[in-house]
Amino acid sequence: MAASMYVVWSAVEPGRVVYETHAIEAITDAAGVHAEVKSETHEVALRSRAHARSIAEAGGYELRGEGEAWESLPEESPPEE
Repeated sequence: MAASMYVVWSAVEPGRVVYETHAIEAITDAAGVHAEVKSETHEVALRSRAHARSIAEAGGYELRGEGEAWESLPEESPPEE
């Protein structure tokens, strides 16, 4: 099933922007078939919105570009020195 990607603040390193993915999966067990949300935090520092978009595209995630952490990112990565 489709997975969503959210840009969030890191809980490990304050001030760092990382991402979370959330997917709804169908699970079959003794009780039958039911939906379960699988969530993962990826402690990968995002450099820009373009960087987030490239990760979302490569991972097949639907990027949810919203919120304070998203707004804090520049559109493009600053040039490396």
